[in-house]
Amino acid sequence: MVKQKRSGGAWYYEFMHRGKRFFGTCEGATNKRDAEAYERGIRDKVKQAAGLKSVKALYETFREDLTGGKVITLDEAFDLAEKKPRSRMPGDKHSKMKRKTWEDFLAFMHGEHPEAVNLADVTDAHAQEYIALLQTSGRYKKTTQYTIGKGKNAVTITRQSKPIRYAAHTINLYNTFCAEVFSLLAKDAGLQSNPFSSIRKAKSDRETREAFTPEELKKIYDNLDSFTRPLFMFAVWTGLREGDICTIKWSEIDLDRRLITRKTRKTGVKVQIPISDQLYRLLITTPHTDSEYVFPKHADLYLTTQSAVSYRVKKFLNGLGIQTTRQVDGRTRVVSVKDLHSCRHTFCYYAGLAGIPLAVVQSIVGHMTPAMTEHYSAHASLEDKRRGMERLSFFNPALPEPAEEPERAKLRQLVNTLSLEQIRFILDNIPDDND
Repeated sequence: MVKQKRSGGAWYYEFMHRGKRFFGTCEGATNKRDAEAYERGIRDKVKQAAGLKSVKALYETFREDLTGGKVITLDEAFDLAEKKPRSRMPGDKHSKMKRKTWEDFLAFMHGEHPEAVNLADVTDAHAQEYIALLQTSGRYKKTTQYTIGKGKNAVTITRQSKPIRYAAHTINLYNTFCAEVFSLLAKDAGLQSNPFSSIRKAKSDRETREAFTPEELKKIYDNLDSFTRPLFMFAVWTGLREGDICTIKWSEIDLDRRLITRKTRKTGVKVQIPISDQLYRLLITTPHTDSEYVFPKHADLYLTTQSAVSYRVKKFLNGLGIQTTRQVDGRTRVVSVKDLHSCRHTFCYYAGLAGIPLAVVQSIVGHMTPAMTEHYSAHASLEDKRRGMERLSFFNPALPEPAEEPERAKLRQLVNTLSLEQIRFILDNIPDDND
């Protein structure tokens, strides 16, 4: 039943269902027809809710009414999530990795669960099935396409990937990236929970880069060419990553102050790096061009086909007999252990040898992984640590003097009163332990 208390006033509904009285305002109704339509809608929802047996079912059925959330499809979810503000916005490379991950999850949902169209349709079981797939055979999309070159010289290559077992670190990244999309859109979509949050992170089995040995560094230096020289000179004297070296700009280099000021591509951290004499000589002999980049050819190659730089570096190292990869038990692919990134670890290690404080090294490289910190401190022997501990001084307590025997005290007093001849006589007559 609907009624209006006064002419031109609001319309109200009132009805009974299973012994319970329901009443309220017919929102937006300006006439009896609208009010009756509104009341029918309320009646239908009450009947529907009465038939639901769980809180979860009730929540899913009336999601929009309870949360104000809207329907967000899986296809549009990533783009909407990317527009969300966050404490630190990801760089281009990181964003591409996230998009690639989401596209693979999207392909999995479309291929295996086409009935799940919206973000709210994804369940914990779907997320667990996807992560299990990554653990056993790798990404869902086995066919990938990429382009080499640009313009008329651009060539599109299609590659069919073989089933592989992803490393725990890679699986955790996929889990994190997918979970982030659900987390950023949880309020907008009225999500009750994040399907990826219930999945425990795998214990990382990631192999870390190794620092170059002195012998390897000498071999590298003696064989540097026009392509590898700027890469390795910058890497060992700054600890910068490959992308930061390739895209370093003249505007970030102050030769008068001998200082590099750079906002790193990966983390967005601003670093200031003093320019060493060796690096200074490289920079003053590097010709200036119309390009904003210090090394235009490296920048162009990195920004168009990033993997090509890493490929040429590894080819250079392998040509010197330096092993760049290692087979790890339980992994279907070899892992990289020595490449240009190893110079960051090398920088940290030799900075430790030179006695540069850890805080200073961290301010130069911008971020240190546990492995880099380990390389930094690896030079410290037990004696180095003992001497360092002896130099520590916290509370400076006044330690009590040990008690001294009377005979020793009397002898100590006599030392300054005896003549030199008497002292020699005493020393000559002290028996030798070897006698």
